[in-house]
Amino acid sequence: MLQTGKSLSTFAEIIFVANLKKIEVEAGEQTPSVLLDKEKGIFKIEGFSFSDNPHIFYAPVVDWFKEYCNSPNEETQVVFNFVYVNSTSVKFINDILKLLDGLFVKGKTAGVTWHMNPDDEDIEQLGLELKGLHAVPFKIEPKDPGRPEPPKKKFLG
Repeated sequence: MLQTGKSLSTFAEIIFVANLKKIEVEAGEQTPSVLLDKEKGIFKIEGFSFSDNPHIFYAPVVDWFKEYCNSPNEETQVVFNFVYVNSTSVKFINDILKLLDGLFVKGKTAGVTWHMNPDDEDIEQLGLELKGLHAVPFKIEPKDPGRPEPPKKKFLG
């Protein structure tokens, strides 16, 4: 698992060394946790996403999905569970969704679950906007009160 103190170049190396089977990244102060496990069929991005350089964080994740789409599982269900996401991160989330659109259009079973707190109108609205832009089936679901929250880090002062 990538620790938050390790460099992002280490993150990229982990992706390519693992033959794109699994990525597991702990949440940072400005970046979400990521679990992409092809063998177990788990695809989750959770937490805060407001990095000053989202390209550095998300480019390897998008590349992983590009490679995954060449040989996807029978079913691909991606779960997004954001506490906060900024507009620059949304571009990369949109890139992931476009790749999922491609799977769906080719007849593969693919879908998105967008979790949101029932009182978080911003995350709900973002989910609705993204749902309207994409062909992949897209569920917006309030978080289950019994479900643990995604990893939270304190904002830097």
